[in-house]
Amino acid sequence: MKKLIFVILDGAADLPCKLLGGKTPLEVAEKPNIDYLSRMGINGLIKILPIPPESDEALIALLGNDVFKVYTGRGPLEALGSNTDFNEGDLALRCNFGSIDLKGNIVSVRIDDLSKEELKAFEDAINSFVSLEGAEFIFKATSGHRGVLVIKSKQKLSSKISNTHPGYVLDYFDINWSRNNVESVALSHSIPQKPNTSFKEAFALEKTPEAEFSAKLVNSFIIQSKLILERHPINIERVKKGLLPVNLIVTRDGGTKLPNLINFKKQYNYNGLCFAETAAEKGIAILSGMTIFPIASSTDEKYEWNIRLTTILRNMSYYDGFYVHFKDPDFFSHNHKIQDKIKSIEDIDKYFFGPLLKNIDLGNTIIVITSDHCTSSETGAHTEDAVPVCIAGGQIKPDFVLNFNEKDCANGFLKEINAMHLMPYVMKLLKY
Repeated sequence: MKKLIFVILDGAADLPCKLLGGKTPLEVAEKPNIDYLSRMGINGLIKILPIPPESDEALIALLGNDVFKVYTGRGPLEALGSNTDFNEGDLALRCNFGSIDLKGNIVSVRIDDLSKEELKAFEDAINSFVSLEGAEFIFKATSGHRGVLVIKSKQKLSSKISNTHPGYVLDYFDINWSRNNVESVALSHSIPQKPNTSFKEAFALEKTPEAEFSAKLVNSFIIQSKLILERHPINIERVKKGLLPVNLIVTRDGGTKLPNLINFKKQYNYNGLCFAETAAEKGIAILSGMTIFPIASSTDEKYEWNIRLTTILRNMSYYDGFYVHFKDPDFFSHNHKIQDKIKSIEDIDKYFFGPLLKNIDLGNTIIVITSDHCTSSETGAHTEDAVPVCIAGGQIKPDFVLNFNEKDCANGFLKEINAMHLMPYVMKLLKY
């Protein structure tokens, strides 16, 4: 069986940008190594979902799962990936550390300038002093601005409650988890330009006792934690320094059970290594039967490329494949930094793909390159647009696409495929 290197350029796909003369960052970026793989492989577009996908939904789909059938919310994935005690029937929610002003307006949904020590101090204070009537809870600060809340109760709990994160509005929930405001997902750090940014409490999305009870518990947690955070010495010092106080925890994507995902080890006898940064990624990797190689967040870009590259090259004989995820393009899209997004793509090409291609046998390796979603650099939001994909290596015959981007890949051999059909196709290629 050939080796697999599956690379996701998070949010690299984009829409035409006015500042780029109607081109996208992928069209403008100088990326000779990625373009070489496009010329040597087959290309196309992937429709991730018919709505703007969140990252966990996209990854689940790209790993061959029918998201509409298996998705149970991000919360349980965060709990599993952060090693937070979670059992079926508990309510797990993804959390963000944010900031709210005296008028009740949310001024930030992600405070990410906190040290590990500060995050741990907030976590300890919340777990020590918040008390929920009729329930117990575990709160854990996972990484950066992220956290997870797991609520446990002898009474039945429900995931059918609204999100308090204003960027993930849910006024209606069914098996297809329809969203009434799909363009609001994945907001940038500061959201004063958005309407309706006043804090909204969680409410039940169905008229059941368990939904009403669950919403009540979440609201009680948020209110109590707000009071504790506001009085915390760390926040008092932040205000003195002119920094935003970390005085709000917003919640989203609750779930009461883990999804049933394709396990690659069981289904394909495939031994994969996943480079995972976030708790949700780790949770998905565990459920998919992959070994986790934890990646610590770092401001050293060379570390980001080198740790992945050297680990792959040293472990080619031990693993059947590698899942690699680069987040920088998406980060710059959300912050409307188009030139920085272009540079991040060029750096990944130069410092990861360049040395990778010099050190592997492409004839015995399949490389897949794609994005988990399209992120508009102009709006700062995810969109439902299809993303480019390239599959190269092995005995694949080229389709004559010359460059890896949204426009050129649309003319490739693969045409447009559904995300859940990609991995089964790739697994077949590994055998030949």
